[in-house]
Amino acid sequence: MIRAALLLLTLFLLSVAFPAAAQTQVHRCVGKDGGPVFTDQPCGNLGARSIAPPAAASSTEAPAGTSPSTGLLCAKDMATLRVAVASAFNQRDANRIGGLTLWSGYGSGGAVENIRNLEAVVKQTLLSLEGDEADGITAVTRVPGGGEASHQVHFGVVRDAGCLWLRPPA
Repeated sequence: MIRAALLLLTLFLLSVAFPAAAQTQVHRCVGKDGGPVFTDQPCGNLGARSIAPPAAASSTEAPAGTSPSTGLLCAKDMATLRVAVASAFNQRDANRIGGLTLWSGYGSGGAVENIRNLEAVVKQTLLSLEGDEADGITAVTRVPGGGEASHQVHFGVVRDAGCLWLRPPA
């Protein structure tokens, strides 16, 4: 009798717990200190910035099934890598470009210097992304106040551990 009561109690508790867990939304945020924050509250309630995927603009819309989240950890193909790079430019976020970059061979000083240089690049208007896995990606940008003049930044592309990564511009 006690076994049956314990079994029923366990089943009841499990049936109550699972629907509640399924309804909990996890918000991915960047805190004031720049660190990741995962919470059940909206990011704004914590003074943090959401890293939920933005609505895609028509110029950077991903092919079906390739839209990466803002927290993309691994681009499996060129379409996904392109969308992630375009999104980083649209958000003017050099750190996102840094997260898509394979930094092996660079010391922390070299990586920081490259990120600082990328800060100026991502502030420019992205006109196009050209290239492929073999040749790399060239970001064609327009410099603010530069009229019709364009600027090109070339990123090598390498495959490592099943992912495509950018290499820092030369």
